[in-house]
Amino acid sequence: MYYENKKTCYLNSREIHKLYMKGSAIMAKEKETIEPNKKERKNNKLPKKVTKILFCAAAVVILVVTFILGIKLSTVFTTQEKTTKFGLEDVGKLVTQTCYTTVLEDSKVNRDFFKLFDIPFTESRQIFSYDFEVDASIDFDKIKIKKIDDEKKTIHVEIPHAEVYKATLNPSSFKVYLDTESMFSRIDLEDHNEAVKKMQEQAQNDCVANNLLTSADKNAKQLLSGIIKGNSKYKNYTVNFTFKGGK
Repeated sequence: MYYENKKTCYLNSREIHKLYMKGSAIMAKEKETIEPNKKERKNNKLPKKVTKILFCAAAVVILVVTFILGIKLSTVFTTQEKTTKFGLEDVGKLVTQTCYTTVLEDSKVNRDFFKLFDIPFTESRQIFSYDFEVDASIDFDKIKIKKIDDEKKTIHVEIPHAEVYKATLNPSSFKVYLDTESMFSRIDLEDHNEAVKKMQEQAQNDCVANNLLTSADKNAKQLLSGIIKGNSKYKNYTVNFTFKGGK
């Protein structure tokens, strides 16, 4: 009875030993498999110095591109309006004709080499247009009734020639055809404002060249004649006009 128990114990020890040996062999194989993988990963990693150099180079490229683009990647436009002056004035003008025109502006600025030639890639350019309304009017204060002849039923009136009253820009008509900006030169607000002033002058000149004032003189006669004949007393009178200065 004692011998059988001892034999059984001996067999269990052998089995445990075999299991231990098998487990050790498996762990050894796994270790052999893991170690080469670690070595391969270490070999695949870039040196720290090279990684730092690549990172710095990428950062510099991003900064340069952002600067060249004028930091347009994160541009936020805000406006704030405030009235600084307000007043009312009497206007003694009779607007008799309005001209509508569109003016195109081509503004550009660049760097030059001692005024000998333009330096390449330094040009900023804007091509845009606005619509303008140009009004022509006569001065009410200069209208004079020279003579009323009840027998002949005529009225003689002296009026001044029409003049350009104002040129009004229509902001909603703004159109942009080209807008390029160089980091070496730019079109500032003063330049833009000066360009708009020239556009206003051009609009007036174009309208005058297309008979704005002639049409305004003609309409002035018709308007004033209608006003005078609006009085029942002079309904059947003939109104004659002469321009101040005899022209």
